This record gives sequence, C-alpha cells and structure tokens, in this order.
Amino acid sequence: MKRIVKYIFGPLALIILACLLYGFLIEPLLLVRRDVTIASPHYKGPPLKILLLSDFHIGGPNINAKRIQDIVIKTNQHGPYDAVLIAGDFINGHVPRVQRDAADRADIEQGIDYLGALNGGLKIYASLGNHDTWYSKSVVTRTLNTAGIAVLDNDSVMMGRFCIVGIADFDTDRPDIYAAQNCTSDAIKIVITHSPDALAFAPKNSALIVSGHTHGGQINLPFIGRRVTSTRAGQAYAYGLKSYRGSPVFITAGIGTSILPARFRAPPEYVVITLRPAQD
Repeated sequence: MKRIVKYIFGPLALIILACLLYGFLIEPLLLVRRDVTIASPHYKGPPLKILLLSDFHIGGPNINAKRIQDIVIKTNQHGPYDAVLIAGDFINGHVPRVQRDAADRADIEQGIDYLGALNGGLKIYASLGNHDTWYSKSVVTRTLNTAGIAVLDNDSVMMGRFCIVGIADFDTDRPDIYAAQNCTSDAIKIVITHSPDALAFAPKNSALIVSGHTHGGQINLPFIGRRVTSTRAGQAYAYGLKSYRGSPVFITAGIGTSILPARFRAPPEYVVITLRPAQD
C-alpha cells in the first residue's frame, strides 16, 4: 500500500503543485496573440482588421500602468488596425475611487492614458464593464475620452460605412436595444459590450459582436472546462467564436484577473480579428 501511495500519489502531488505554480506565477504574466478570421453573413467588402482587448483590471495583481504601456507597444507592432475595440473592465476591484489612495488612482488613470496610444491613437472604441462602474463610471469615461478613446455607452457612432455600437454593462447598468440609433439604415454594425449576457440587446444582423468579462473561465480545467464565467450564459459563451441569432460573436479571455490572481489554460490575450464576408 505504501508503494502505491509513493508511486501514484507522490507524482500526482508534484503535478498539482507544478500546475498551481504555473497558474499563479507564470500564465498571468503571459500575453499571447490570438488570430481569428471571421466570415460574417452580414458583412460585405474587403477584409477588416480589428484589434480586440478587454478586462485589463488595472490596479490588480500584475497589472500596473507600466504593463499597460508594454501591452500597447506589443499590440501596435501588428497594426495598423481598421479599428480597436475594448470591451470594458479597465479597473480592478470593487473599491470606489474615492476610497483609494492617491498613488493607486494615479497609476490606474496613467494606465488608461497609455491606452490612447493604441493604433497610433486612431479609431479606438470602448464599452464599460462592471468594475469601471464600481470605481467611478464618470471618471473612467472622462479619462478614456481625454486619452482619445470613444466610450460608447448605449450609444453608436458612424465610422465610414460602419457603425460601431456600444451596449452598456449587463450587471451594473441598463443595456438599451436602441443603442444603434445613430446608425444609418445601410450601415454595417459592429457591436461592443462587456458581458455576453447583453447579447440580446445587440441589433439584428450585426456583422460582428465582441465581448469579454468571462476571462475565458480564467481557470480552464481538462475534462471540466471553463466553469466560472460570472455570466448567466455560462459555458456556452465562455470563450471564443460563437454565434447569436445568426451574428458572429467573439468572447475574449482578456488581460487581467479577478478574485483569484491566477489563470490556467486561459492566458492573457489580445485578439487580431480579420472580418470578411461569408462565402456565397
């Protein structure tokens, strides 16, 4: 019996320890590029190159202003992009801004300011997340706008023949089915929202919908999957390329962490999307 324990449970314990060390100390510090080609039935035209980012959680473990600057430099190496979409949760934690010390506030807002350099400061659009509201929705919006990032909170804006639509956070705000009201009738709609729970509020026949919030489950266990998504949608919309009412949806794992400062088989990522027409 002792030999069984020695030769089975001993190696198993080492494997578990190695996974824990990797999940807490290594994977959260990674940044992988995810290339995705999406053939949309609601898009016509030449391929569109889009950078998708989400869930920075600035102020959390391993995410300070300097790391945001490094992320900007790395992602810009693969540009320019036709558009940059950021799906919310710029801020980490549940503590309101007024209860944080000056150094914490300064680093958070410096990190947001660095994001204004994405894509050379051009065509950057964002929705807000639940943590942004808990920090201060008005301050986050103002800081993003000052950095040159257009915040679309139940709002939309034309970008040539495209209409970028931003839907408010499902958990801490009120998503609006009329968020696309500024779109022309023939506009190609591209939608940003923080959580996949807000998919029902996206306009029909959207060429692309992007979101974050799930962190790809953050812990993605073999045979068990991405169990913790903090959404009503659950594992069905935990990560990756999906479809909703005929529109393609991409849910990114994002950058930072929340609650547990670990990632396992759900590394921090930036997503380079090539949007093209579906084949006839």
